[in-house]
Amino acid sequence: MGIRERLLAAFQVEYQEHLEAIRKLMDELVKRKEGSGIAQLDETFRRAHSLKGAARAVDLMPVEQLAHKLETLFARMRSGQVKLDRDSAGVVNRTLDAVEDWVTAFAAGTTPPETAHAAAVIEAFLEGSPAPEPPPERAAPQVPAEILAAVAAAAPSPVEPVCQPEPPKVPLVADETVRVRAIHLDRLLRTSNELLTETMNQRVVTEDLLDVDRRLAELDKNWRRLRKLSASIARELGDPERAAQLERQAEALEQQVRVASRQARLSRRLQQRTGWTLRQLGAELQQEVRDARMVPAESVFAGFRKMVRDIAKEAGKQVEVHVLGLDVEADRMVLQGLKDPVMHLLRNALAHGVEVPAERLAAGKPSEAQVSLSFAVTDGRLVMLVEDDGRGIDFGRVRAKAVELGLFNEEEAAELPRQTLVDLIFDPGFSTNQAVNDLSGRGMGLSVVRETVTMMNGTVEVLAREPQGTRFRISLPLSVSNQRLFLVGCQGHSYAIPTEGIDRLYRVPAEAVKTVEGKSVVFLGNQQLPLLSLAHLLALGETAVKVSRNVVPLVVLKNGDRRVGVAVDEFLSIREALVKDIGVPAAMGTMVAGGMLLEDGAVALVLNPFEIVETFRKSGSIRVLTTVEKPPERRVPVILVVDDSLTTRTLEKSILEAHGYIVRLAVDGIEALSKLRAENVDLVISDIQMPRLDGFGLLQAIKGDQALKKMPVILVSSLEAREDRERGLSLGADAYVVKRKFDQKELLETIGQIL
Repeated sequence: MGIRERLLAAFQVEYQEHLEAIRKLMDELVKRKEGSGIAQLDETFRRAHSLKGAARAVDLMPVEQLAHKLETLFARMRSGQVKLDRDSAGVVNRTLDAVEDWVTAFAAGTTPPETAHAAAVIEAFLEGSPAPEPPPERAAPQVPAEILAAVAAAAPSPVEPVCQPEPPKVPLVADETVRVRAIHLDRLLRTSNELLTETMNQRVVTEDLLDVDRRLAELDKNWRRLRKLSASIARELGDPERAAQLERQAEALEQQVRVASRQARLSRRLQQRTGWTLRQLGAELQQEVRDARMVPAESVFAGFRKMVRDIAKEAGKQVEVHVLGLDVEADRMVLQGLKDPVMHLLRNALAHGVEVPAERLAAGKPSEAQVSLSFAVTDGRLVMLVEDDGRGIDFGRVRAKAVELGLFNEEEAAELPRQTLVDLIFDPGFSTNQAVNDLSGRGMGLSVVRETVTMMNGTVEVLAREPQGTRFRISLPLSVSNQRLFLVGCQGHSYAIPTEGIDRLYRVPAEAVKTVEGKSVVFLGNQQLPLLSLAHLLALGETAVKVSRNVVPLVVLKNGDRRVGVAVDEFLSIREALVKDIGVPAAMGTMVAGGMLLEDGAVALVLNPFEIVETFRKSGSIRVLTTVEKPPERRVPVILVVDDSLTTRTLEKSILEAHGYIVRLAVDGIEALSKLRAENVDLVISDIQMPRLDGFGLLQAIKGDQALKKMPVILVSSLEAREDRERGLSLGADAYVVKRKFDQKELLETIGQIL
């Protein structure tokens, strides 16, 4: 499929989304009983604006013209010049119907209907004059054959090969491709991630089965001892018949235990192998789906070079367009999300930056301007640059417009720094153009750019360009789904922040937090940063930061050159995770980008760091940060009991847990070492006579390990000989308790003294 065909196929999907959204919003606006409806009108305007740009990109002039008139109607509704009622909604819906009828006929390869009457109707409504009568039916001009062929080639089919098909009787070969809707790939990726999460839980099942296996082995061992003891007692009592009967029952029970042990062991091994295989296959499936979603930038932006030339020609400007890096691959959803922002930036460059040829020649420039669009991958992120060699941003006009809109007085405007002025041009409704035309003047283009990019966890910056011109830089994750996240704790909940939005992490003393002009700030070296608690940002009720030992955990977020500090209760961990789109409370606005699934099944909200930075910028007043010292948490000591006897382990565990300790168990020295290296343990209580690795060997291994050598160890053994006691103490045991003289009070006192 050629570029033209791919663009037309994409347009057929996109325009339906815009039409459906506008219809739904208009229905909500007409039915509303309260509220101004400004937010909905802004969205309808943006949808019409995007529809116009998409139609221009594929040279569908009738659709572009109708979308432009819809823009004008929505702009007047927003300003109050046109009343929003059923009559105006009817005009909108009839215009949308005209767009749909035209595109449907065009896509079917038939002659599209005329759109002049639909345009005249909306024009008459804007002027307040009666709607014109529909024209008599007449044949419309024929669509060129090459365009009809392109549309036919672009018609969607779930299984149609994109490349040239083989003869009818030959089946599809392996290297052929089929069209798959992006939404299905997106769902498949999410499903594969959930599958991988579930397979991770199989590790818990494996551990449980391993514990069952050990318990059955222990039961078998103890039963054999009990069997010998009971048979001996029966014989001593002089009752051979009873002894024989007891022996037969014991042998039958022992056989059942062995069968159960064998089945448990086989099941555990099978489950362990199956769990590992599922994890591997799940990871491979997830990666394959991610790879399938990666497409070259050319698939979305190949037609933009011609679009810029056409727009420039209509505006009487001469440009040479450079498009670089179209072979760079990224997630298709990322590229599709970038389409509207890039279109707005290019139109903005032609409207505000590029001069007409006469003006360029007078300024000593070539008559032909340079406009470029480039793509690259930097530090694992997709970076896109839009630049021109035009006149650049006129900061004088920006200041004047800010005064005109009442945002600042003349004295304040004169003192505004460059970054504040740059921020202003991204605000909705802010435009330095005095007149509205096809290219600009409504003040919505750059606001759409920032909002769209921010929602995708990206950043947009205005960079200096020498000697003249403007350069916009957009940075986005290569995938909008799977991201590297840093988890923090706040008010007992976990929240995730994409690491690309984090500048630094700090732990600062509470006294480093100051109040300047009623706002909290923190001094980090020579830098003063605005500061707020995450709890306050998310409106979690109690907003004080809970600190330990008067230390505030601080996350410094970044957006371009701007830095802000966000205080949290604790730092948790870093992990890769799939970010899922979830419904969030309206109070949190766009600061929540989605959610991620934690190991325990809970969902952690994923925050948008760039939107948080914007919230700081836009806030007129910020609440002063307060801190509350956490109540000291009494840490419960963890004791590892190592003994091959189930009875002894159970006895010691019961005694220790009854006195408030946390108890871990191991059946021999090998297992004990494994647990010591995997868990935080405060004390070891170990038997000496054990299989595989006895107590003396365990003690030597602990004292010979740099990470464990300070671990206190108490030996509890039936070995009473003085040389055994001396050997244990010489190897580094902190105490030696003889089982025959076992006194739980003595053991507890010894533990208390050591801990």
